Amino acid sequence: MLKIRCTGLPAAACVAFLTLAACAREGQDEMSWARAALERNGDIEVIAADQQSRTFTVRMKDTGELRMVRADQVVAAPSPPVAATAATAAPQPAGRSPAATAPAAAAAPEDGSAAPGTPQSAATSPTQPSSLLPQTAAAAEAAPGKVLEAGPGYTIKAAVAQAPASSARARDSNVTIAAIERRHEPIICQGSRLLHIDNRNLVFDGDAVAAEDGCELHITNSHISAGGVGVLARAANVHIDNSLIEGDQASIDASEGAQVYTVSSRFRGLSRRLDTAGVHDLGGNIWN
Repeated sequence: MLKIRCTGLPAAACVAFLTLAACAREGQDEMSWARAALERNGDIEVIAADQQSRTFTVRMKDTGELRMVRADQVVAAPSPPVAATAATAAPQPAGRSPAATAPAAAAAPEDGSAAPGTPQSAATSPTQPSSLLPQTAAAAEAAPGKVLEAGPGYTIKAAVAQAPASSARARDSNVTIAAIERRHEPIICQGSRLLHIDNRNLVFDGDAVAAEDGCELHITNSHISAGGVGVLARAANVHIDNSLIEGDQASIDASEGAQVYTVSSRFRGLSRRLDTAGVHDLGGNIWN
């Protein structure tokens, strides 16, 4: 303990001397505390200290820059959390300088995200539209065609159950898997001869196939599409099995005693039969 003797001094001089000694001791304690606080900062290194000006010379370890810091600029209380400082914008205490609070402000994330452990604000948290929550159950119980949700420029309705396709319609895709062949001229069979068209996928600009004057024509597993007549029969016999015949003017045009026999096939377009010609439906056919 420091002992001070005032022997032989007037009382007033002794009191003044004791006051100066106390101030010097207080100044030394503040400098010691400030130096210890600066040395605990891993980003700086204390180079020198001046007791009279009560300043420290420090070096920034990352840049090597030298700075001068006063003892009264060192803050004793810990800095408040960054999120709390930004939310409340509380004024700085009187004894705190801008230089002391700058490190705390620089520690805030640049992207505006909250510090670890700090809950996000309600304004920034993503939310789902309330209408999406019960939509699954409502859609399951809603009647077909009922409006489930509507808004500017859109309307959502419950799906309408589609009727199952018939077995004959399903066979359209199974008639043939052959590549499409486009033709500009019809296929013509004349006289006593046999013509068999099997597993073909033919597209014609005009009439497709013509059988005349005793021709025996067999069309199986084929798809024939015509801009005119699909199958034109004149005094001939035509057998059509598991095929699809399409014609913009007619699917079949039979005349002059022609006989057409059809089974398990589909015809799209008119079916014409003149005079003694006949079209025999042997079962499993779909007309138009």
